[in-house]
Amino acid sequence: MKQRLPRLKLLLAGGVLLLLLVVGAFFYKYYDIYFKGAMAFDEKERMLYIPRNTSFEELVLLLLKEGIVEEASPIRTFAKLKGYDTKSYSGAYKIEKGLSLRDLMLLLVAKKQKPVRLVVPSVRTVEEMAGRLARHLDIDSVELLAYLHDPASAAPFNLSLQAFPAMFIPNTYEVYWDISPERLLARLHKEYKAFWTPERLARAEQVGLSPVEVSTLASIIQEEAMHAEELPKIARVYLNRLRISMPLQACPTAKFAAGNMGLTRVLHAHTQIESPYNTYKNLGLPPGPIRYPSITAIDAVLSPATHDYLFFCAKADFSGYHNFSRTAAQHAQYARQYQQALNRRR
Repeated sequence: MKQRLPRLKLLLAGGVLLLLLVVGAFFYKYYDIYFKGAMAFDEKERMLYIPRNTSFEELVLLLLKEGIVEEASPIRTFAKLKGYDTKSYSGAYKIEKGLSLRDLMLLLVAKKQKPVRLVVPSVRTVEEMAGRLARHLDIDSVELLAYLHDPASAAPFNLSLQAFPAMFIPNTYEVYWDISPERLLARLHKEYKAFWTPERLARAEQVGLSPVEVSTLASIIQEEAMHAEELPKIARVYLNRLRISMPLQACPTAKFAAGNMGLTRVLHAHTQIESPYNTYKNLGLPPGPIRYPSITAIDAVLSPATHDYLFFCAKADFSGYHNFSRTAAQHAQYARQYQQALNRRR
C-alpha cells in the first residue's frame, strides 16, 4: 500500500503536468492567433468596404477575397465563441497591418468606421446628383434617384419637391459609407441649416427673398453667367425686375420648361411653353431651383452688385461676358448684334 501511494502521486503529478502543457499550448496558440498581428496583407493599411446587411459568412468570404486574412477557421472560431457569427455587418474600415483578429472583429462589431469624403456637386439634374452621390456611397443610384423623386422625402424638411434642390448645399462632407438615404438627407439638412447663418438670413431678408428663393435665383444666374465675376451684376438685374414686378424673362427658365438646357437659342415658341418654371409666362420666381446652385452663386444673390440695369445680353464677341442696359431700346440693339453674330456662325 505504501509503495502504490508514491506511484499514484507520480501519475497524478504527470497527468497535471500534461494537462498544463496542453492548456498552455492551447492558450499560446489562442494568443498567437487572436491577439498578435494577424493581417495577411503587406501594406501599412487597407480600406475594407462591407456592403449593407452582410452576413457573417459573407464577411468571412470578403475578408479572404480582399486578402485581409489568409484562412477562415480562426476568425470563425473566435466569432462563434463571442456570438459575433449571428450579426450582420456593413461600413468602410481602415485595417492596419498589425491588427489582430480579435481587434478586427471588435472594430467591425462596434462599427468604428472611417468616414468617406462625400462631394455634393453643383449639377443640373436630379439624375446627375443621384449618380454622383451614389458613386461615393453604398447606395444604388436608382434607389437614391427614386428617393429624391418622392415628395414624401422632402416633406419632413417642410420643402416641396420643387424646392428640394435648395437643401443640397454643394460642398465636401464626411459621412459613413453605408449611410442610408434617410440619414443622408437628414445630414444634408443639418448642413443646410448650418449654412444659413444669421448673417446669411439677414442678407436674404435685405434682398427680399427667402432662403429657397435665394437658391432659386442663384440657379438662374449660374446658368446665365460663364464668368463668376458677373454673377452679382446679373443677380441685381433680376432683383431690380422683381422689385418693379417686371417679368424675369430668364432664358434658362424657358430652356428648363422645354426640358433642354443645352439650347443655344431660345425662340418665341420656347417662351410660350406653359410651365410654372417659364418666367416669360409667369411673374416672379419659379417654384424652385432649375439646378443645384453653387455657394458662389448663392452668395452673389445675397451680395448683389449696385446698379439700375434691367437688361443684359451676351456680347457678340462670344467672350461669355454680357452687355448691360437700362432701356429696352439699348437692349434690343445689343440683342440684334448677338443674333447677327449667331447667324454668321450658323
